[in-house]
Amino acid sequence: MTPSTTHRTSMLDLEAEALLDPAITFTTAPSASAFTTEPRRVLLTGATGFVGAFLLDELLRTTEADVFCLIRADHLDAARTRLTHNLQKYGLWHEAFSERIRPVVGNLTQPRLGLSETAFSNLARDLDAIYHSAGSTNAIYSYARLKATNVIGTQEILRLAGTTATKAVHYLSTLAVLFLESNEGIDRLYETTAPLYDPGLKGGYAQSKWVADRLVLSAEERGLPASIYRCVRIMGHSHTGTMNEMHDILPVVLKACVQMGKCPALDVDVTMVPVDYVSRAILHLSRQARSYGRAFHLVTPRAIPWQELMETIRSFGYPLDELSYDQWRHEVRLRASQSSDRRFYMALLMLLHSPHYLFYARPPMDTRYTQAGLADTDIVCPPATPSLIGKYISHWQKVGYFPPPPGWDYAEAGAAP
Repeated sequence: MTPSTTHRTSMLDLEAEALLDPAITFTTAPSASAFTTEPRRVLLTGATGFVGAFLLDELLRTTEADVFCLIRADHLDAARTRLTHNLQKYGLWHEAFSERIRPVVGNLTQPRLGLSETAFSNLARDLDAIYHSAGSTNAIYSYARLKATNVIGTQEILRLAGTTATKAVHYLSTLAVLFLESNEGIDRLYETTAPLYDPGLKGGYAQSKWVADRLVLSAEERGLPASIYRCVRIMGHSHTGTMNEMHDILPVVLKACVQMGKCPALDVDVTMVPVDYVSRAILHLSRQARSYGRAFHLVTPRAIPWQELMETIRSFGYPLDELSYDQWRHEVRLRASQSSDRRFYMALLMLLHSPHYLFYARPPMDTRYTQAGLADTDIVCPPATPSLIGKYISHWQKVGYFPPPPGWDYAEAGAAP
């Protein structure tokens, strides 16, 4: 860490950053349908992303609501095209639902979401509820670089929720806001555990989500009906393996292991939740009046031990020699300076030096509210097993993210792996 970076970090006052604009109030009564199971009109942020696409699909399939989607674009046609292409990429586009999708050209990082005062008020008047899933998840970026999207964007969503009649807000957060030094050694992280200030919170992503999380809690104290959904690492679909561009540290580390034929010896459990479970759980929980004022932990019922994860990769034909973590990281550094794929390994080194939480020893997670809210449904998080990991490996092979295993003969196999 350079001296200038140290200075900037020491000057960052997260408690001050988490002060909600005093002008944001919730003095009017919530709209009549805000607490019903059938909202008529909702706003969704992040619909052109990964999780947002699945939330949009779930909204369209399980409700009759019109869904307004905030999209950054030059004009309405470009916004609609961008949204359509994103849904098609994940196999979620259905022409029959298109009339219920209402693109809104705006910008999460701008005052009033980039809308005029009149357009902002009109949008607020149209809505019953807001699903805020948009955000930057880049583990390398600083708080300052993520603030506009993750913090300012959340504050402007809360401003919208308090304009005209109060709207319910459903906010997608992360369990990283609870991975604090002050929580180390506790027996369990409860859904009622508040993300209190901790100067040991590391990394721009966790810091920005912590501030946004606190803004939502402050809004609740002012009368906003809100729910917070804190997730562990969100991975691909539990049946198809489909997921977004693989910039998260887990797929990047696994790709490096496969390419090098070497893996680190680690004694950790890896947590993850499939995106289809996350989207189904959020939508079901959000349509229960008792969910307001609560936070939910969306976690796997079984994390996968690192050694079992490596054995699963080997079962797909990838030889992996085990090295100590320091030896493996040294190998990554060599490839970052000598390999033809230097940019990939340089990016990996940056991720390894960031507070990525992949190797974080997590206490058990309380899920009592989540379990109660999903009781008597078929919405169950699949455990992180070799079967689930196999879906992801097969998908990564299919899209070319993983190279074919040594000796793989496409002609003999009759198809790509």
